[in-house]
Amino acid sequence: MHSSTGRASAIGAVRLAGVEQTRREATTRNAGRPVMEIPLPSPIAVSVERNARHVGQVRRIAAAWLRNICRMPESRIEPVLVVVSELVTNAVLHGSGHSVGYCSWAPRPGLIRIEIGGAATEDEPELQHAAPLAESGRGLFLTDAFINDLGGEWGYCRNITTTWCDIPIQQPDPWGQA
Repeated sequence: MHSSTGRASAIGAVRLAGVEQTRREATTRNAGRPVMEIPLPSPIAVSVERNARHVGQVRRIAAAWLRNICRMPESRIEPVLVVVSELVTNAVLHGSGHSVGYCSWAPRPGLIRIEIGGAATEDEPELQHAAPLAESGRGLFLTDAFINDLGGEWGYCRNITTTWCDIPIQQPDPWGQA
């Protein structure tokens, strides 16, 4: 802060994952104290061959992004990774085309969006209740349960090429307080 004017102004550029983001510090008119605009996490996008062996690779990329870029609490990361694994697996098994896309970004501070894209499928995603000893069929059921527990929501695009989920980085306050 410059002592003669009473104003503070600092602009710093940060390069994360190849994307430039800016943090600004400004003085509020009313309180006269600095307010920091928190930068959004840098987005990440990858495409992998449509093959089940790449599910773990996407999961590791997602884990690194959540931990290192988003600073998501460790207790929330594993449930998000289960969701990523299930959605990528569904894209591998039920999509078409040569690749599956994974994209994570922040539509606003405190919220992440994960998108898993594959080529169009004719079947609308549907929650199933698998038999107790069935080896598959629980993917969307697990996805729905984990996303609800995390305070998020999920869906898919009309053309059924992309499944998305929005998840808060921090646990939402159950009492609705800031």
